[in-house]
Amino acid sequence: MNFSQALDRIKWGMPMTRTSWSDPTVYVYRLIPPPDQIDKREADGTHHIWEPTQDDVFATDWEDTSRIEE
Repeated sequence: MNFSQALDRIKWGMPMTRTSWSDPTVYVYRLIPPPDQIDKREADGTHHIWEPTQDDVFATDWEDTSRIEE
């Protein structure tokens, strides 16, 4: 799916990953409750505020993934 479709899902609280990230444990998700921001979970389990790259915005390899409860 494209970025626009993925962003709509992220807004509804669904975690999303990209095929090019080659690891379904790496994903972006919306923090709820506020602060209302989108974070990225890395393979090592760390989380940080996500700033999409141009590659992310123009990508069509977005897909659903499962959130890892930590």
